[in-house]
Amino acid sequence: MALISSARPFRPFRLSRVTLGTRSLCFSLALAAGSAAMAQTTPANPAARTASYDIPAGALGPALSRFAASAGITLSFEPTLTDGRSTAGLHGSHTLSSGFSQLLAGSGLEAVPREGGGYTLRRATGASSAAAASAAGATTLGEVQVTAQAERSAITEGSASYTSANVSIGRGDLSLREIPQSISVVTRQRMDDQNLYTLDEVLEATTGVTTFQSPSGGKYYYSRGFLFSTFQYDGVPLERSSYAIGSGFTSDSFLYDRVEVLRGPAGLLQGAGSPGGTLNLVRKRPTAEKTFVFSASAGSWDHYRSTLDASGALNADGSLRGRAGLSAEDQRYFYDTAKSRKNVLYGTLEFDISAATSIAAGVSIEDLDALPYWGGLPRNTDGSAVNVRRSTFTGANWNTWQNTQKTLFADLTHRFNDQWTLKAAGMVLKESNDMQYSFGRGAVNAASGDGMVSRAYLYDFENTNKGLDVNLTGHFSAWGLQQQMVLGANASRLKTDDLAAGLINLGPMNIYNPVSPREPSLSELMNTSYTSYSQRTVRQDGLYGVGRLKLTEPLTLVLGGRVGSYHYQVDSQRYMTGAQASSRMDASHEFTPYGGLIYDLNKNWSTYVSYTDVFQPQGELDAAGQFLKPIKGSNLEAGVKGSFYDGKLNTALALFRIDQVNRAQVDYNADMNCDGWYCSTASGKVRSQGVDAEISGEVLRGLQLFAGYTYTSNKYRSNPEDETQVGQTANSYTPRHLLRVAADYRLPGDLSAWNLGLGANIQSENFHTNYGGTGGVDRITQPGYAVWNARLGYQINKQWSAALNINNLFDKRYFSTIGWLYADNHFGEPRNATLTLRGKF
Repeated sequence: MALISSARPFRPFRLSRVTLGTRSLCFSLALAAGSAAMAQTTPANPAARTASYDIPAGALGPALSRFAASAGITLSFEPTLTDGRSTAGLHGSHTLSSGFSQLLAGSGLEAVPREGGGYTLRRATGASSAAAASAAGATTLGEVQVTAQAERSAITEGSASYTSANVSIGRGDLSLREIPQSISVVTRQRMDDQNLYTLDEVLEATTGVTTFQSPSGGKYYYSRGFLFSTFQYDGVPLERSSYAIGSGFTSDSFLYDRVEVLRGPAGLLQGAGSPGGTLNLVRKRPTAEKTFVFSASAGSWDHYRSTLDASGALNADGSLRGRAGLSAEDQRYFYDTAKSRKNVLYGTLEFDISAATSIAAGVSIEDLDALPYWGGLPRNTDGSAVNVRRSTFTGANWNTWQNTQKTLFADLTHRFNDQWTLKAAGMVLKESNDMQYSFGRGAVNAASGDGMVSRAYLYDFENTNKGLDVNLTGHFSAWGLQQQMVLGANASRLKTDDLAAGLINLGPMNIYNPVSPREPSLSELMNTSYTSYSQRTVRQDGLYGVGRLKLTEPLTLVLGGRVGSYHYQVDSQRYMTGAQASSRMDASHEFTPYGGLIYDLNKNWSTYVSYTDVFQPQGELDAAGQFLKPIKGSNLEAGVKGSFYDGKLNTALALFRIDQVNRAQVDYNADMNCDGWYCSTASGKVRSQGVDAEISGEVLRGLQLFAGYTYTSNKYRSNPEDETQVGQTANSYTPRHLLRVAADYRLPGDLSAWNLGLGANIQSENFHTNYGGTGGVDRITQPGYAVWNARLGYQINKQWSAALNINNLFDKRYFSTIGWLYADNHFGEPRNATLTLRGKF
């Protein structure tokens, strides 16, 4: 690979922004779609309406979509539920009940009313199956008594639920009880109720996940004491973007139906990665019915946000469906000076090519323009917190951050029969970050407020992230029982092109009277020893397979593995000297085994045990300038899961242990010849073990609850860098005790238009160890704390609702990120309120 040319010119900031004209056009299109949706009138009792239909025989899925579109109703179901099933069609005049009965005759499926309106499709079992069969000649949709657990869709939009019984992170649509690992689902309802606008906020409301503020915009995510290093988008694996420094990754939750969070290794489907876990970001899909959703909110510190979301069938038979969305946000922050504007555009189409084959494609654009505040606050020289207002800003009024993410995605699904389905999905994500900012750094004299020096940085980051996954899922009979198999292949490619420049002394700053420093010239920023170009390439390829084999009716063996290759290369060049460096690491035919046993105790409870290996390449260099050998390890987990009320309530309890060896350790005995910093050795050993417990869903009639508790003990077993640390906490970003709670209760009777919500984030002490005891302070510590939130909601009428959210109800003063003695300590938000108006048509 050729090194970077020393003649490479500096790229001026790329203003890749959505223009006002494009925004206006998208707004007009969404509004027009919404107007068309609202123009469709339906009677007060749609179930009793009779209409004429002419739906030919063929595949069941497209026929149901066409029926829903013609009837003007909401029908939600996972495509896998109708895979391979056909219908005799529907002709003549029918009510909803008789129409569903004829279309679903012999399919073993039924359509049932959904809380909040519309219908959902599920498997009919027991008495419900008999009721569905006898309903063919009925004229109204009668009550269905369910006597056995029925399958529910993984789609959470419109469910009004804080849980989902099924997830798609394991390829196909699997129930939580079919996956022998810990999984949390943050549903669309939770995101709307709690105003979880960003992926950061979603994860900060999830069981066992903590975050750490990056020095370049984004956040790092941790679980069980380990970093999340991989993502999935609709099951397509991607590398977590690699930057010259920090992380600028950020994403708006407006795009997603749900976020599935798997804690523990995901090597079976993902390949190399951290044992902390992975995320599956599941996008919203087009709906068969025409819908239009609008929201507008206003909150503390001039925070304004509005969204438009239009979806529905685009032709008469419902075979072509589309969805378009627009989100706009303008806000300031609780700290001085900083502000941002963000716009999100989203569009997708689905088309049924035939009764057995469908395709989907879409695009999303996220555009952010901000005056940011990074770097946080320092500490006093003795390690104590500085005594300043939470609004203190030590940055510059010329700080700037422009972030753009453009995503193209597509998938194809082909149903061979009612047993086997092939799916191929791919995506390309292009991200750019242009940023120039300053912040004050240095330990503070508590009496005078002196000690800080303003620094300035310039970053110009670009990366292109590509992913592809092809899998075959199916069922077959063996030993007189139904078995399941998944075979697949996936690949990911990440390429980065980064420029980093910095000036470490813009003059002194006083913490008690911070003044914006002067803006340095481009020449000043570039002509320092810090300035460098770098290009990185990360490539993964793999084949995987997993079988879910029923050995007996209650006992399932889950057995699989992945064979993959990994390539990492970095080329860098110093701007001033032209000095070049290149390093690469390759690993091939790495096998990651995966195994588990699941035992169904009864129809509600199951217990499980699982094991998988851990393989994680690492980018640190040894004294010879070579990459360290990969981290190896193992993960063992055992637990129990429960599912009740047709999947409306789910519980889980898990014990886990993760062992790692070959972890990078700073080699203080070597010269600082690894890119200007200490080199490392692959000699650390860590064990992380603990307990996960979670309950989610409708615990009482009208009461939605999400509660997750995690106990984590993450300790060094070997630490040559500092043997006194053996037996001590290895990663303090994850506190030992962490509890996340969110509840929403719809009042009964005449007060049913009102909702009351209450939530809390509670954690024990956390701390951050200083590099080598900087300034004589070994670590920065924060006691445990609790932050409470509240919500009051009101359903104005069938279409409109309003809600008031109050976060940090008791105005707790705490740090959301604990950093070093010199910088990176970030206050959590003070008490704040948001009023939201939402309409659905």
